[in-house]
Amino acid sequence: MATQAMYRPENIGDWSTPRAAPGGAYGTRTLTMPDGAEIFYRYWQAADSTAPALVFLHGLGAHTGWFIDLGNALNALGLTVYMDDHRGFGRSGGPRGHVRDFAVYPRDIDALLTEIQKQQPGRPLHLMGHSMGGIFATYAAAEDARSGRDRLAGLILINPWIKDTVKVRPGLLLAGMVGGLTSSPKLLMLPPNVAGMTLNAEAAALLDADTYWVRNQSRAFLYQIGVRMRGAVLKQARAVRAPALVIQCEGDTTVQQAATHACYDALGSADKTWKTYPNFAHDFEFEPGRAVLDHDLADWIVRHRG
Repeated sequence: MATQAMYRPENIGDWSTPRAAPGGAYGTRTLTMPDGAEIFYRYWQAADSTAPALVFLHGLGAHTGWFIDLGNALNALGLTVYMDDHRGFGRSGGPRGHVRDFAVYPRDIDALLTEIQKQQPGRPLHLMGHSMGGIFATYAAAEDARSGRDRLAGLILINPWIKDTVKVRPGLLLAGMVGGLTSSPKLLMLPPNVAGMTLNAEAAALLDADTYWVRNQSRAFLYQIGVRMRGAVLKQARAVRAPALVIQCEGDTTVQQAATHACYDALGSADKTWKTYPNFAHDFEFEPGRAVLDHDLADWIVRHRG
């Protein structure tokens, strides 16, 4: 039997075709932020009105098109799934890859969670972040605990961007820091390493042609997220109280895997689980053998319904 094509060139940036499980529904919407920015998001509604809802946050430069197959699979396993394109990425509004203050991202995520609660009243919410999305998810879970709202039934981090393996020339690093401190919108030109993201040739073809992929970010953005926000992520982790699942793919050459475990150790969750997957690369969503991970995610979420 021929292998189903996951990437079709006419569907720019999309890994698979969106589809809902029987009795469910798939769709896209936008959420307008107080400053007027339009945030694009996708949803997969489960047929079961009591199914847990998972909110997924993507990583640096990415967008939800890369995770369509993940949404399809988790919806087929009985979950309602939401995922957004962060401000300045994918199909969302805002300056591409540029931000002057990292606090805008926790505010956007809070607004998205509030909107989902309105759409899914009474459902347990789980928050999952990949790479940079892991930083965002940790901040959101920490604020959820501090505020006493306790609306999150679980936190999942996959290959979180706690520390990376990228080597930057001292001159470029200095220019980036100066530009960051002055809120410079000038891009810091660090060529992306597709081989470090995935070894799947079909996924590499998708990435090469993807006009939604924000390959470079501004000096202000990288300072705000990569220095300020990331520098305090372990402190934020200590404030988390929701049950947590931390996943590290052992074939990931993009992040420092020991730093992921340090984040796991720092989490204040009384119920937390560490799990690894041999050979999977940083962008796990493109792995042809990802079904085992999908089933493990769905199983953990169902067992932590809240």
